[in-house]
Amino acid sequence: MKKWRCNVCGHIHEGDQPPAECPICGVGPEDFAVEQEPAAKLPVAAKRWKCTVCDYVHEGDHPPDKCPLCGVGPELFVLLLDETRQLTRAAVAEAGQDTAHSALDKISYGLYIVSSIKDNNINGQCCNTVFQVTSKPLRISICLNKNNLTHEYVMASGVFAVSMLGSDQTAAVHRFGYKSGRDTDKFAGVDYIAGQNGCPILTNCLAYVEARVMPEKMVDVGSHTLFIADVTAGRMVANAEALTYSLYRSSKR
Repeated sequence: MKKWRCNVCGHIHEGDQPPAECPICGVGPEDFAVEQEPAAKLPVAAKRWKCTVCDYVHEGDHPPDKCPLCGVGPELFVLLLDETRQLTRAAVAEAGQDTAHSALDKISYGLYIVSSIKDNNINGQCCNTVFQVTSKPLRISICLNKNNLTHEYVMASGVFAVSMLGSDQTAAVHRFGYKSGRDTDKFAGVDYIAGQNGCPILTNCLAYVEARVMPEKMVDVGSHTLFIADVTAGRMVANAEALTYSLYRSSKR
């Protein structure tokens, strides 16, 4: 049975139709409206946190102290929103850096091997921040962590090379991305050719470029340095699908 509320005095009438006249204030049925039942409160869903290394999902108000699968700490977890949720004003008002991390996870990245040289020593690392800046003049940019040995080499020599990887070269990510060149020779057993600037280039790469850093265009961005460089040489080696961060992560599942 419906409940009808008088818009004038608030009287509640129960029935399939509003009354012909309000018994309290005398207004007609046109001044009655159906009283909506209060919506049942839904249980508050636990927050869902995803590990950015192994994709493990944790439920709780806070990320775990340690990922039970790969062992990384809470700083490598991002907050997930309900996949079926549409953007609302409330969601925008509540947004912060914790929710921004999950949004940044949707930015598409490639995976590359950035290499450099210092005093005839070579090193390389996996890098996802490589992009073309301009076409005239032809310039690219890379962003490297200051703690990495490759960063030290680029700062010293001012040159680097970028080897583009194919979608079937996930093993290169493990070789160049999960260890330090201070502890191991990453190029041991790897086929490479020294470029014109002396930096090693993987012989089985999809393509490569060599570049010289513009010293006045280095930008300190906190934990990393953004290097803007003039492209000095490069070539496509094979026309195949490039390895992206998304493809790499899906290959680990």
